[in-house]
Amino acid sequence: MAVLVLYNGNGGDIMELIERNDYLDWLEKYRDKKVIKVITGLRRAGKSTIFDLYINRLIKSGVGVERIVKINFEELENETLRDRTVLYNYIMQKYDSSNKLYVFLDEVQRVDGFEEAVDSLFVKDGVDLYITGSNAKFLSSEIATLLTGRYVEINVLPLSFKEYYGHFGKGGKDKRELFMDYITFGALPGIFMFDNGSAEQREYTESVYKTVLEKDVLLRNSAASKQLVENILSYLVYNIGCLTSVKRITDTLNSNGTKVAYNTVAKYFETLQDCFFVYKADRYDVTGKEYLKMINKYYITDFGFKYYILNNKTLELSQILENLVFLELKRRRYKIATGKVAEKEVDFVIKDGSDGIKYVQVAVTVMPEDKLKQELRPFYEVKDNYSKFIITLDDFYVKDHDGITTVNALDFLLGKELSS
Repeated sequence: MAVLVLYNGNGGDIMELIERNDYLDWLEKYRDKKVIKVITGLRRAGKSTIFDLYINRLIKSGVGVERIVKINFEELENETLRDRTVLYNYIMQKYDSSNKLYVFLDEVQRVDGFEEAVDSLFVKDGVDLYITGSNAKFLSSEIATLLTGRYVEINVLPLSFKEYYGHFGKGGKDKRELFMDYITFGALPGIFMFDNGSAEQREYTESVYKTVLEKDVLLRNSAASKQLVENILSYLVYNIGCLTSVKRITDTLNSNGTKVAYNTVAKYFETLQDCFFVYKADRYDVTGKEYLKMINKYYITDFGFKYYILNNKTLELSQILENLVFLELKRRRYKIATGKVAEKEVDFVIKDGSDGIKYVQVAVTVMPEDKLKQELRPFYEVKDNYSKFIITLDDFYVKDHDGITTVNALDFLLGKELSS
């Protein structure tokens, strides 16, 4: 994996950063286009670093440092710029319509009335605008209406296995050994600062978990109970790969002695999704060609959190693998749902930018004949001719079963495309 030196325009030290080319290439595709580039994602997933990496690309392409403005609104020295008018006037001091100005606003939701400042900057000729936020609410319906048709969004996830392997693979470990490290220690970019498996690495991950919980969940629900939120998280993580609803969570908590109202659970549940702690996969009726409401599947953003959520208890490898495949499909910008086929389930029904559909089953192994039949059975209920895949950790497998393609999970996570 390429390592890149970031130029510090203030004359400070240089830093080595690991490139995240998929995100950088996405930004490059929209460079100088008249749209606002919006990056969202979990706190500490690497949004700010992606800005730094991309700024370095701009400089290497010939853009002068004086034509780049980057402001992180979580830094205390930028506190005075958290007012929309002050921010706008500050940037306008550097504006020259004849010379492109690249503006990067990091955690812009900290600015009071930021949407008006962003909209005003957008309409200026010669401004190429990039913003980040750690909560989905910063693109709420009101803001989206103001900026409608004016922005494109990409959601940043923790390191992919491909990125992880590109860094830690230099130490000589094979990919299976690194895969076990990956699902054990998590993939937050900040873990690269520490030795793999070290106490410092665990403490860093725990600190991120606590920060997200405190600042992005509890702070946004002033009356929230930390224990209740952690109970909800625990339920979600224990039930990865299972159909889940707010009612089921509420009923389970009440049956376990935690008296809580449906609306309260619904509110905290929504907040956990808003801060990108968990992601939802809608349920799709393959036969009826419609999305089903109320009951869905949910997946956690980073497995490094699971020890703090589950109090060091473990998950089934099948759950972990399904979660990882979901995240990788999301990285590849598929629209993802779980599939209902008659009384059977297909793990994922995915759509890309075209009208094409792919069906995906995930299994740790399909070596036993009965397990293979179990995974194939839902596909036989599907009456269309779209591509079908089984993703498995097996090293040895039959590649094709009557047109259903088998793919090794590690190859998939390292970049292999789903193609028949």
